[in-house]
Formats: sequence, C-alpha cells, structure tokens
Amino acid sequence: MKRREFLRGIVYGAAAVAVMPAYMKGAWSTESFTSEGFDVAIRRALGGAMIIDSDAVTVTAPEVATNSSVVPLEVSADMEVDQMFLFVEKNSTPLVYRLDLKAGMLPWFSIRVKMRESSAVHAIVRSGGIYYRKIVTVEVTSQAC
Repeated sequence: MKRREFLRGIVYGAAAVAVMPAYMKGAWSTESFTSEGFDVAIRRALGGAMIIDSDAVTVTAPEVATNSSVVPLEVSADMEVDQMFLFVEKNSTPLVYRLDLKAGMLPWFSIRVKMRESSAVHAIVRSGGIYYRKIVTVEVTSQAC
C-alpha cells in the first residue's frame, strides 16, 4: 500500500465518522452528567424509580483515600443486571459512571474516580426493572477537585 492511499483511507474514514448520524453513535445523556446536585442527578438517571438497598451489590473502596485524584473503586453484583450506575454524592458532577449491559450479565468493574471531598459512594444496578443499591463512605484526606 502506498503512503497516499493510506492517508486517503484515513481521511475518508474520519469524514465518515464525522457525518455519522447521531442515532448511530449511541445515546448520551448530557443532562445526567451535568446536574445541579446528587438528588437531581439520581432522579434524572433513574427517572424517579424506587431503589432497594441490597447486599447483592458489592462495593470495594478504601475507607480513607490519601489521594482524592485517584480513588480506586470496584463494583460487582450477585445478580444478572442490565444497567449500572456509580454516584459520588458530594462531587460537583455526582454521576461518575454509567454502563448499559446486555440482559443477563453478571457485572464487575474497577474504576478510579476523582472525589471532591469525603462522601458516600452509591453503586446502583438494575435487574429485572428493579434498582438495587449499595452505599459506602470514603474519607478523603486531601482534596483534588
């Protein structure tokens, strides 16, 4: 393959992605990720649905985070889920993670989040149309946000 053909292919590919219709790029809820507070963010993300506290959702987090720029969190569930959310209650943008899965998956994910201050972390999963939640508290010793 010649250099010009390669570059032409790159340009055509980039142009095709740029003009791709929005419905083909996937749904993105800007509103949910730019809310005015925790209560508003959870209402926008879940639509006001009832949430049940459950031990079937597991959150592994440090009790004390010395670096609030990279707080490691792990979330898993002992049930088949189709949607997962992670909220940090006192962050300026409380919804920090959303994942839509194929129905029937047993989820596990690990993520590092930035936390503004010590806060409750809410892991919420949806299984069979019902939302289940686990809350843990992480104490932050040095602020990053």
